[in-house]
Amino acid sequence: MRPSTSVPTALNRTKSSLALLLSGAAWLLGRLAAGTSWLLSRLVGGGRRLRRRAESVLRGPVSRVVRGPLLTFLLGRRAAVSVALVGLGALLGAVTAWGVAATTGYPPLEGWLAGTWDGTDPQAVVFVGGALLLALAAASAALNAGFLPTTLLVAGPLFGLGLTRYGTVVSTRYGQHVVSLPEALAFAFAVAAVGAGTLGVAGYVLGAGCRRAVRVVRADAALPALARRNED
Repeated sequence: MRPSTSVPTALNRTKSSLALLLSGAAWLLGRLAAGTSWLLSRLVGGGRRLRRRAESVLRGPVSRVVRGPLLTFLLGRRAAVSVALVGLGALLGAVTAWGVAATTGYPPLEGWLAGTWDGTDPQAVVFVGGALLLALAAASAALNAGFLPTTLLVAGPLFGLGLTRYGTVVSTRYGQHVVSLPEALAFAFAVAAVGAGTLGVAGYVLGAGCRRAVRVVRADAALPALARRNED
């Protein structure tokens, strides 16, 4: 009786299938590795090109804008004038605080502001003070064109005004209490921020517009003289 060959044949077929499967898997892994390497090289190269392009843009147009118009808009054309305006704002704040504390005090001033705001008791001194701060901001913007010095110049007197609330007795829903120094400082900062955000911005826009209008008028006035010079 001849021995059966079905088992060796099945084993040989299984070995062939496994070898074919392993070779296919190795080829697929090699393709995936090659594709991943190509993609990473493209990403790295693109990142380097993007970085070089961003550096060229930042060193070129963006740098010129930041160092030119943007810096002039924020700090002004002359650094010495900007520093002087900030110092003047601090001085006006101290003078305002001393003047209010030595004369009327904070409580009547709060009543004037509330009456003027809601229209029940308008006070001319409130309108005059607002107009003076607006004119001060406009003059600063027209002469120096610095947004930060202009707003700090306006914020100084308002800060001094709010600081006079220190030591006064105020009434709340929890009763009466004396305003402490931290509370007065927080209130003064809030008044300065709100006031500078309104009067300072409005004054800056007004002053910048006046400066632009004067520049246009001067340019228009110079055109006829230039035309006559060209004719001669």
